Amino acid sequence: MYKRRRVLGTYLGVAVATVLLSGITPILDSPPWEVVLAGAVFLIANQLIYSYPRAIRSAPPIMLLILGAIGVVQDTLLWLLVSWLGSRMDYGLHVDGFLTAVLGGVVVRATVLLLMAVGPQPAPETS
Repeated sequence: MYKRRRVLGTYLGVAVATVLLSGITPILDSPPWEVVLAGAVFLIANQLIYSYPRAIRSAPPIMLLILGAIGVVQDTLLWLLVSWLGSRMDYGLHVDGFLTAVLGGVVVRATVLLLMAVGPQPAPETS
């Protein structure tokens, strides 16, 4: 359940950033498929580099700040990767600059963390 919210939050964050930020534009005229491609790049990278707390509500605030900052850097680099891949494939999303990529990273990370905080939390590990 927690993983599904992370996946949904990633796709939703990419879509929201594409709609809200004028610097993120589709290369062709088929935006839904281009957003799906960008979301797939985000999902693959986020599965390889996992930077989310186990349980959002019970995590210490300093941990949320550190993981949030790492996540924004990660998502910023992913926006730049998506833009570079899109320019190579002539398909996908184009990001105008570094500041737009940073704002896109903030939007994606905030959306994912918000959806992870909603609903039941995973059971704490006992040792």
